Amino acid sequence: MVIIGILLATIIGFLFVSNISPKFKLCEKIGLSFPIGIFFVTLIMLLMDAVNIQLTRNSMLIGLIILLIVMLAIAWRKAKETFTELKKSFKISFDDINIVWLLFIIMIVYVEYMNFQKCMFWPAFDRDSMAGFETIGYIISKESTLKGLSIFDGDYITTIHGPGSYITYAPMVQLSYAFVYLFGAETSKIIPGLMYAFFLLTFYGVSKRIINKTGAAIITFFVLLTPEMLAWSSLSMTNVIQAIFASLGIIYLAVWFRERQKRDLFLSAVLLAINVWCRTEGIVFIGAALCVLFIDMLMKKYYKEFGFYVLIVFSTVIIWTIFMKVYGLYAEGIAIMKPFWDSEKISTIWKYMMELFKSTQYYGLTFIVFILGFVANLWFLIKKRDNIYLLSMILLAMIFYIIVLYQIDYKWDLMTNVLVSSAKRFMFCFIPLLWFYIGSNETVLWLFNKTESFLSLKKMK
Repeated sequence: MVIIGILLATIIGFLFVSNISPKFKLCEKIGLSFPIGIFFVTLIMLLMDAVNIQLTRNSMLIGLIILLIVMLAIAWRKAKETFTELKKSFKISFDDINIVWLLFIIMIVYVEYMNFQKCMFWPAFDRDSMAGFETIGYIISKESTLKGLSIFDGDYITTIHGPGSYITYAPMVQLSYAFVYLFGAETSKIIPGLMYAFFLLTFYGVSKRIINKTGAAIITFFVLLTPEMLAWSSLSMTNVIQAIFASLGIIYLAVWFRERQKRDLFLSAVLLAINVWCRTEGIVFIGAALCVLFIDMLMKKYYKEFGFYVLIVFSTVIIWTIFMKVYGLYAEGIAIMKPFWDSEKISTIWKYMMELFKSTQYYGLTFIVFILGFVANLWFLIKKRDNIYLLSMILLAMIFYIIVLYQIDYKWDLMTNVLVSSAKRFMFCFIPLLWFYIGSNETVLWLFNKTESFLSLKKMK
C-alpha cells in the first residue's frame, strides 16, 4: 500500500507540472513529480481535517483519486502536445555523450544510492524529529487528525503553547510522514529519502536548460557533495526538504528572468509557496523574490502576472494561518515586532554567520568557489549585468535572514545555540543557489561550452 500511495502522489505531481506546461523537460517533470505530489497530499489532508473528515487510508485514497481525475481532465486538453514533447524527450543521441558527463553522472548516481540506503537503514533518531515532526506524523496517523491531536492538549503537555512550540510549525513534513504511516509504512524515512533523490534530478534538469549537460552534471555533483547538507538529507528534519523548495523556487524565477517563459514564473511561485509550507522562515526567499520581481515589474509593466505571483506565494501562509486561528494552534510569540538597536546582538549574529560562510567542514568549497566565480565574472556583471537577478535574490535572502535572526526574542534557547545549529541548517537553502550562480555565469558557461565541444563524440567523428 505504501508503494500505491507514493505512486499516486508522484503521478499527481507529474500531471500538475505537465499541466503547467508540456514543454518542461522530462528530467524536470519527473524530478518535480514527487515533491509537488506530496505537497498536494498534505494540502488535501489539511483541508479534509478542517472539514472534520478523518484522515484514514480509505479517505486519503478517495481524495487522491478525485485529485488524480481532476489532473487527468486538465491534462486531456493538452494531451497531443504532451505526447509530442514526451516523444522528443526519448530521442537520445549518443553522439552528444562525453566521458566527463558520463563520469559525473555515474558518481552522482553512486553517491546518492549510498545516501538513500543510509537514509532508509537508520530509523528517525535525532532529537527534533522525535520531539516533533516524526512523533507528530505518527500520532496523526493513529488519531486521524492534526487539529485535535491529544499532544496538543495543554492539560497533557503544559508547555505546548510556549515559545518555539512544534504546535505552530508549518505542516508539510508532519503530514507527509502521517501519509506514509497511514499507508502502512514501518518508517517515514521514505519521504526525506525520495525528496533528495528527486531534487537532484530536478536540479540537474533545470541547470541543463541554462548550462550544458556536462556543466549541469558537474554542479549537481558538487551540490550533492556538500558535507553537512548530504548528512542531513538522510535525517527526518525539515531543513533539507525546505531547502529543496526554496532553492528551486528562486532558480526557476532566475530562469524566467532569462527566458521569460510564463511556465517558469508560475512554477517558481508554486515552489516558493511550498517552501513556507515546510518552514515559516522560508518567507525570506519570498521577500527576496518579490523585491527583485517588483522592480522588474515596474520597468516592464506586467502587473497582472505580478499580482498572480503574489497571490500564489502567500496562499499556503494564508491557509495555514487560518487553520491555526480556527482550531487554536497557537504558541507564545518569539518575534519582536518593532525596530530596535542592540549592537551586541547584531555583532554576535554577524560573527557566527561569518563563521558559517567560511566553514568548509559544513559546506565544502561552496562559498569559496562562489567568491572566485563572482570575481571571475565581475566584468560581465558590470558591463552586461550578467546573472544580476539571481545574485540580487541570493544576497537579499541572506540579508533578510540575518534580520529575522536579529528580530527574534530567544525565549526558548540561547541565541548562540540557535546560530550554531538552526542557522547552520538554514544555510542549506543557499547551496544549490550558489552552485547554480557559479555554473550559469558567463565566464563559466564559456568554459563549460568549450569543454563539451572538445569532448563530444560527434566532433571526434
